[in-house]
Amino acid sequence: TCFECNKPGHIKVDCPQLKKKKLFKKKALKAWHHSDEDSSDDEVTEKVANICFMALSDDEESDNEVDDSYTFGELQFAFDELLVDFKKKFSQCSSLKKNMDLLVVENEKLKSELTLLKIDIAKKDTTSCNDIALEKEVESLKEKNVNLEKSFSKFTLGSKKLEEMLASQRSCLDKTGIGYAPLEVKAKLKNTKTRPHCTYCNKIGHVRNKC
Repeated sequence: TCFECNKPGHIKVDCPQLKKKKLFKKKALKAWHHSDEDSSDDEVTEKVANICFMALSDDEESDNEVDDSYTFGELQFAFDELLVDFKKKFSQCSSLKKNMDLLVVENEKLKSELTLLKIDIAKKDTTSCNDIALEKEVESLKEKNVNLEKSFSKFTLGSKKLEEMLASQRSCLDKTGIGYAPLEVKAKLKNTKTRPHCTYCNKIGHVRNKC
């Protein structure tokens, strides 16, 4: 006895009524996939009814079907199952669309952040080049400063040695040299002695009474 139709001679797996239900549901789902997926929740029931009608119409035109007569109970059962599946798929589709919209917004946000990061990196690269140039200039100035300090040390050492040489060649009362009156000034002072001048012939070397 079949547990599907309660008729003897076959089991539930081989029941023609069960096969018709599965075939009807398969064709109805196929027709639903080809329909518009943008339906609102208010149009779900009407759309499912139309899909069932389309499935029945296709069933009537097919040559491969065993029997194209369906009872009201079979249609109602298939309709209820299809309605449940349709609502699930519709809910999943709506959820996926919302997620897709959120992902699009997030993608645009990430693109904007990426653009800003590229600009910051370009600025940092320019700053790094300037910093490198400044570091090279600082190193060059340090090297020049070291050379100047060496030259100054040599000059100071030479001045001290010169002072020692001058000190060894003059008396302790002679204050000429580095830090005192220069030798040239002393020489000029020695050469500033007055010479006799004749007012009669206007010559130097004698006075008028000896002209």
